[in-house]
Amino acid sequence: MKQKKYIMIVLLFVAFTTIGQIHVIPFAGVNSTRLQLDSYGYRNGGNFLIAGIEIEGRLKPRKISPVHFSLVSGASYLANGFFENSQFSIVGTYSAHTIDLTTSYVQLPFVVRLNWQPFPLVEDFHFFMGAGLSYNLLLKAHLAEKTTKVSFNSDIYSLSQTTQYQDSQDITKLGVKNSVFSRIELGTRFKRIQVAFRISVSLKDMYYKGLENVWKIPAKESGYISGHTYAGTTHEKYSELVIGYRIF
Repeated sequence: MKQKKYIMIVLLFVAFTTIGQIHVIPFAGVNSTRLQLDSYGYRNGGNFLIAGIEIEGRLKPRKISPVHFSLVSGASYLANGFFENSQFSIVGTYSAHTIDLTTSYVQLPFVVRLNWQPFPLVEDFHFFMGAGLSYNLLLKAHLAEKTTKVSFNSDIYSLSQTTQYQDSQDITKLGVKNSVFSRIELGTRFKRIQVAFRISVSLKDMYYKGLENVWKIPAKESGYISGHTYAGTTHEKYSELVIGYRIF
């Protein structure tokens, strides 16, 4: 494990010694968070704000070219989560379920970016695409759930039975403290303004392990726990649209 860390440090050192120019870009934007809570794919859980700073180092090119590479790192603060309010009814029964997961992260990306200058005489206009990793550090996580089931008497159509479960807890200690996301991005830059669209997907199961042991809602009645059971894993996917301004 120590050898891997040393190798990473050496690679970063070698990479940044080849950098010819540094840019600092504060940014803000919108994050759309999705969770894999069943075997059918990701479910949308809401839109959230993200803000941070990006540090881009342009690699020294061997010759003049409209294409060049750069390394991108930095940090951002993301307060996101997942909210879902679902209802289901069939003759004689009605059920409603709410999942409200709120989380906050610090994101530390490392991305290799390919920049393209389409017009030789317009130096301040570029398109770019990048790929790399984002390390997410979990700061806080809180989950609240509520399940209500109502059955009706078919003869007089009056309320016959209501079953309700609910719980709300801080589950930070059950979460993945340090998670890794793959990241791809597309964007454009004109003078000091930069616009980018990014997609990040967790590389490991993000389920809050041991939740079923402390949660007051039975596993079969909990949308979050049963969703993990059906899917086998609980992965997260982020779509982000951000706008930045290059300081220098």
